[in-house]
Amino acid sequence: MSSAVKYFYKGKETDLIVFATSIEDVNEYLKEPSIGKLSQVVEVFKVFSNDQGSGAEGNLGEASKAQVQNEFGRKKIEEIIDLILKEGKPNASVGQVKKSFN
Repeated sequence: MSSAVKYFYKGKETDLIVFATSIEDVNEYLKEPSIGKLSQVVEVFKVFSNDQGSGAEGNLGEASKAQVQNEFGRKKIEEIIDLILKEGKPNASVGQVKKSFN
C-alpha cells in the first residue's frame, strides 16, 4: 500500500487533518466528488488535530466533536471530510495509518 497523505485544513479555531490514500486519489475524487466515493479516498473516517489545535505536526489525536462542530457546524463526518479534502491542502506523506484508528 502506498503512503497515506495528511490533508490539512486551516480552521478559524482549530486546524484539522484527515488521512487520504494519495494525492492522486484525492485529485480524482475532486473531479466528481461524491460522498459515496469517500471510502476509496480516505484511510479512516475520522478527523484529527494535534495537542495544541494548531498546525499539522505534533501528537495527533482524534478531534473532539466540539472542535469539529465549531469549524463546520452540525454536519455528518462524511460531509466534513469532503469539505476538508476540497478546502484543505496536502501536507505530508506518512507511513500507512495504523489500523488501530479504525
